[in-house]
Amino acid sequence: MLRLKLLGAAILAGIAAAPGVALAGDLVANIRAQLGSQSLQAGELRWQDGPLRAVLTATRVDGGNVRLRLNELSYDSPLAGGFLSAGKKVMSWDVGYAFRPLDVVQREDRRALNPLALDGIPMLAWEHFNADSATTVVWANPGRGSAASASDQRHDEAIAVRQYRQRGARDEYGVLRLSRRNGIEAGLSFSQVASDALELHASLLWQQHPQHGGKALAGFTWTTESKFSVLGEAWTDRSAPPRQQGNQLLRASQYFDDVEVSADMLWQPQAGSRIGTLSGSWKTGPWVLSASYRHFAGPAGRYARNVALASLQRGF
Repeated sequence: MLRLKLLGAAILAGIAAAPGVALAGDLVANIRAQLGSQSLQAGELRWQDGPLRAVLTATRVDGGNVRLRLNELSYDSPLAGGFLSAGKKVMSWDVGYAFRPLDVVQREDRRALNPLALDGIPMLAWEHFNADSATTVVWANPGRGSAASASDQRHDEAIAVRQYRQRGARDEYGVLRLSRRNGIEAGLSFSQVASDALELHASLLWQQHPQHGGKALAGFTWTTESKFSVLGEAWTDRSAPPRQQGNQLLRASQYFDDVEVSADMLWQPQAGSRIGTLSGSWKTGPWVLSASYRHFAGPAGRYARNVALASLQRGF
């Protein structure tokens, strides 16, 4: 039987109910029960009080122990005409959907089925913004150096800078990152509203290491007044294994009042593989019911794998 009484939620509920104890600020809580190849129960607490912000998640897989994670804990303060942030924080920078070359700080899997809250990065960051531009300077993972694993670059110590400018219907971004592992990384991206229905976006990142690699993405979104939308993206990633460097994604979705139905297909031409996904969700009040099915197919049907899951979520 699924248990939704997660430790994180129980702790907070106990504090809130304790005599003489009041929680200041804004608090949002969610709990989720998920069934698939593994059973998952998850709780999420988001709290903000002025300059303080915290996100806590608790997960329990297949009836095991509850795992607590502090996804975010940061403090913001005015400094030199901008704002200084200190702590652990989520900082996503790119314009892509399935692939985000300019996410040189966050580095998250954007293709996960029903993902939980993003896990932030320890950092010191300074941001300055006005009506049509913004500058962000980040010292990520201070004092950590290079992560032990090459596949775990999100934990590398790095200095990163992003410049944003709005020019009419176009948003423009420039990114520079310096780290011991990758040396210099520099990139540009844009998102252009071409019409009431059509949006275009693209990203390009150059990496000094390894072997002067790079990442590039181009895509579009098209949305009708009837809430039917199509997303198309193609990208290349020279830092990935050779058979996974080129990818093409097509996704279509339709809203019917509180229900969304979507289908997408990801092709990897160099590997001869494809990944298809069907999803549906229904939101009513604080409740969200969702289900997803994903099919993995290799070259010439030599292997296949299916993943299905369903989840029920309630917000408070």
